[in-house]
Amino acid sequence: LAMAEPEARSMSVPTNGERVRARVNRYLLLYTPVWCGVVLLLVVTRIFAGWRDLGLMLLGIGLAIPVWLAPLFCERGVPLQRAYATKAAIYITLLSFLQNYFGTTLFFRCFGLTYKFPATILGNGSPIFLSFMTVAYFGMYFSIMHTVLSFAERRLGRGLSERGQKLLRLGLMLVLAYALAAAETLFMANDMLRDFFYYGNKARMMQVGSVCYGTLLFLGFWRYYAIDVDSAHRQDQPTSLSTLTFEVMGVNTLILCFYELYAAILK
Repeated sequence: LAMAEPEARSMSVPTNGERVRARVNRYLLLYTPVWCGVVLLLVVTRIFAGWRDLGLMLLGIGLAIPVWLAPLFCERGVPLQRAYATKAAIYITLLSFLQNYFGTTLFFRCFGLTYKFPATILGNGSPIFLSFMTVAYFGMYFSIMHTVLSFAERRLGRGLSERGQKLLRLGLMLVLAYALAAAETLFMANDMLRDFFYYGNKARMMQVGSVCYGTLLFLGFWRYYAIDVDSAHRQDQPTSLSTLTFEVMGVNTLILCFYELYAAILK
């Protein structure tokens, strides 16, 4: 797996690619309070308790659709296969499904994760509707990380050496990945959801599991940040859909390798 590192980008006039990326990030951030409001309403009212596979699948797909529609709102007139928003949506969707299917087993084994949703459509023990919901989650996380990192590189990175910019980028990515992972754990592992979702050891999950989940966000975002960027020449460079697909699978494999290392340590 070639983990291409995005080099320091121009801190003067944004390129067209940077403007497009910023537009997609704004779109995903604007969508965030909408889907978060829907999820919060469901958690508080517990109305989903009576839903079965159909209702839960419609919920998951409904939350994912706006992410998939990003190219129509952010890059009108651009062929779908060339649009950055299309590649971002494909990357997020593939990573969501791969990690829910393969990665969730670590949390079953080491942190006592238990699902009790009224769903029978499962993938390796994980309800499939959650994979669709994760599309919205990852869309929010990556847009937050992308926006903060871009802002920091423009404002805080001025005057820093190339090495200093790399260290700034790395530090911010690590902090953001862990913070977002811990925030999700804190929200999801609450008493209102205990009848449907809980960890056998919440304290261990908060302290250690957030490091594991943060690794997913860190490595997943690392490649996401380099979509349509030529790191070697510090300029915009289209990423083909075939290349993107193989790189998502490579990132997923790398995350799973870290998970197995964590599992060995946590025994």
